[in-house]
Amino acid sequence: MIQRIQSVFLLLAAVSLTLMFFFPIAEFIGMKDSLILYIFKVQSLVPASTNVYDIWFVMPLLAIVSLVVIFSLLTIFMYKNRMGQIKVIRFLMLLIAALIGLVFLYYYDILAADSGSEPDFIQIGAFAPLASLVFLFLANKGVIKDEKLIKSADRLR
Repeated sequence: MIQRIQSVFLLLAAVSLTLMFFFPIAEFIGMKDSLILYIFKVQSLVPASTNVYDIWFVMPLLAIVSLVVIFSLLTIFMYKNRMGQIKVIRFLMLLIAALIGLVFLYYYDILAADSGSEPDFIQIGAFAPLASLVFLFLANKGVIKDEKLIKSADRLR
């Protein structure tokens, strides 16, 4: 199970997305407001800010990241069902693509308009989904390689 390289890649994908819980995604420092986007909240650096974001604003981000982390870890234990692993990994890659699109196309536009500036600092949390996507791609290649190896061994018998 853990001796397979794809298990290591799945674990690294989960760890890289877990970083999003600890690091901000972006900082918007503008004339109207200064905002920091986290996976679980939007924090205003201005004490008397009129922009109030509740947990429901970032709930899609939190849900997608949580699902991908949980299913990445669960997929490690599906080592006997390689075709199931391939399907789950591809679904997780689709979820991460949706997460990247959501962050860069939806949240950045809204927060840039509310703060009055473009994101000034792209933080570590913005690169975590990209790293996770690469790790999932490598894990998928490893599972496909294992499946081909098993099929070739079955042909030799």
